[in-house]
Amino acid sequence: MSSVAEVGAVQSSEFSSRRLRHASILVFAGYAAGQILRLGSNLVMTRLLAPEMFGLMALANVVVAGVQMLTDMGINKSIIQNKDGVEQPFLNTAWALQILRGVSLAAIVWGFALTLWIVGPNGSSTNVYSHPDLPIVLAILASSLVISGFRPTKTAVANRDLQLGRITAIDLMTQIIGIVAMILWASYSPSVWALVAGTVISSVVRITAENICLSGVGNSWQWDRGYAKQIFHFGKWIFFTSLLSYWVLNGDRIILGFDINAHEMGIYSIAVFIVGSVRGALNTIMQKVMYPAMSRKLRESSDCTDMYYRFRLPLDFVICSLCGFLVVSGDQIVRLLYDERYSQAGIFLSFLSLGLIADRYRGLGLYYQAEGEPKKMMSVALSRALLLTIGLPFALFSYDLIGAVVFLGVYPIFIIPLQLYLKYKAGLMSVYREIAYTSFIVPGVAAGYFFTWLTSYVVN
Repeated sequence: MSSVAEVGAVQSSEFSSRRLRHASILVFAGYAAGQILRLGSNLVMTRLLAPEMFGLMALANVVVAGVQMLTDMGINKSIIQNKDGVEQPFLNTAWALQILRGVSLAAIVWGFALTLWIVGPNGSSTNVYSHPDLPIVLAILASSLVISGFRPTKTAVANRDLQLGRITAIDLMTQIIGIVAMILWASYSPSVWALVAGTVISSVVRITAENICLSGVGNSWQWDRGYAKQIFHFGKWIFFTSLLSYWVLNGDRIILGFDINAHEMGIYSIAVFIVGSVRGALNTIMQKVMYPAMSRKLRESSDCTDMYYRFRLPLDFVICSLCGFLVVSGDQIVRLLYDERYSQAGIFLSFLSLGLIADRYRGLGLYYQAEGEPKKMMSVALSRALLLTIGLPFALFSYDLIGAVVFLGVYPIFIIPLQLYLKYKAGLMSVYREIAYTSFIVPGVAAGYFFTWLTSYVVN
């Protein structure tokens, strides 16, 4: 037996139910701790900075995330999915591609920032794009893309093997240092540069910690044409789905940015932050645990329906319950956590939370990626992108910002029938489980009403 086969055999034996539970709990605990830190820093920063600063940073992050997803080749996913993903020539080739991509991304952002600077702010416009600080913010954030390009592939290898302890610790340490940097800067100089500094410092800390703390061989420059071709072949459909996914996840702020000012964008971003925290928890567990597990399972067997629903049960309980809870209690949550400047974010939160019910089906896309067929999810991504592109401008200009927010909360539900059909085609459909798991929304609604009554009683 070759050394690679021996490694594969050992890894296969480790992917027991107990290991999957341990990895899921570890990732969830790490993400929960991270979100507590993020919420705490958000509460502190909203008292140090004006809503305008958050609106400006929200749009800048959308632009940076845009160029990242527009050139997403699925390098880390390829390492996890590919049978040769532990071979050093494969890892070095992936690392070289990652560096080239990071430099290219930074150049695109710098070009966009330069364009905004040359055009200059429009005195008659109050939208976010006309803010005079936006070009400089983008130019500085672009440096974090170059830094991230040098991240070692040891992180993806550890994720492939579900060795997530050190990765989780690095994530939390990076977040804590970034938060401390932001708060110290904002206390001394309350400006958007505090948020920018936290992002850049976090990038530097992360790459340093990953190189020092993770086991494995370091990367060196190497180009294997065969492995590069495999990565490109796998990544071409990741690229198209990522392009559409980016628009689905961030197109709201791009479109709204043409009609609302930085203050309104800052309030809206608070609601997006809370919903995004729930969505991020689901996505983190799926990406770090469910995807590696299904990739391993599909390399050994063609059937992973039981494994799919083994993950779906706890995830659906959390997502459906929180959907019902936030829809009912969103306004009360914002009243408790933020000052009156952000009060409108409460109704935004309630409406945006409706769309969480559709996030239960994200695992279907990961199944197709693990199968090496990400193109099969193009229909879902394309449908959501078209609905957003056509529906949001209509809702915004016909019913103002509140109408746009209602649309953003409801439109993901329209895609669920297509997702169920694709689940049926993939052999992953269980009508009984789908109906049973959807009922988890009921205790969430009940908890939301109880929370609202209890906190109103205590506060008043």
